[in-house]
Amino acid sequence: MVSLLLLVFLASVMVTAIIGTIYYIENKLNTYIHLFFSYFILIMMALMLVGAIIYLYSPSNVTLGIAVAINMISMIIILAFFFSVAENLSKQVILSSKILYSLASLLVLNEALMGTTFSLAEFGKSYFSSITEDMTTSLNSIWFFYPMMVEMLFTLVIGIVNSNQIGDYVYYVIPLIGIAAFPPTVLNFNVWIYSTLAIDIFLTIYGIMKSKLIWKILYAILIITLIPILFNINIFFGLGIAISMVYFYRVLFMEARIRKEKENSMNR
Repeated sequence: MVSLLLLVFLASVMVTAIIGTIYYIENKLNTYIHLFFSYFILIMMALMLVGAIIYLYSPSNVTLGIAVAINMISMIIILAFFFSVAENLSKQVILSSKILYSLASLLVLNEALMGTTFSLAEFGKSYFSSITEDMTTSLNSIWFFYPMMVEMLFTLVIGIVNSNQIGDYVYYVIPLIGIAAFPPTVLNFNVWIYSTLAIDIFLTIYGIMKSKLIWKILYAILIITLIPILFNINIFFGLGIAISMVYFYRVLFMEARIRKEKENSMNR
């Protein structure tokens, strides 16, 4: 097991890297080169975390070699692809819904892998006895929720600063940020569990009342996933949060795209 201070430092570095990528996507992504760079960073971070998970699960020279090989081979393949199509990547990119969802999914994947990696480093593999347990631990870890909350807040603040106004979407996503700040599953004692359940139920009801249709559905799903927590079944809550996070990033990236399109049309 690794020192908690070291884990906090490494998690801070990872969060800073993800925040930098989010800023880049929201403000700099205009061409296919920018898009490739965004994918490259997110994919390589995910593969680095996968390699770390393999090594931490069974530390040895073999697993260390596998971890290094995964990253090196993947980087060579991706860069080879880049140089084979580089001359066509200077074109303006149209950020379709598919692209935005894929970027959002990669961000959430990195956050989930952080949950797995740092939980393994802190507690060892005793918490990871099956696929279900692995997913439950990864998606209900402090290392998943609080880095994610920081990244959500940063994404939201940058969106507000860039647009110089508070759009309606802000009120839709605030309850989700609140739920990420008070996850009942990260600490295992009754005062925390029941108090955060009450807070999260209030936030989800508020989200249902104030949001548009898709957000209403997501908040309705989240309030349903809170019920199994009373029976120590946490996986549904983690999955609900992960799905909601993908949509969260997609919405804020779409707002950034719309803002840039308006700015470009005004400059013509």
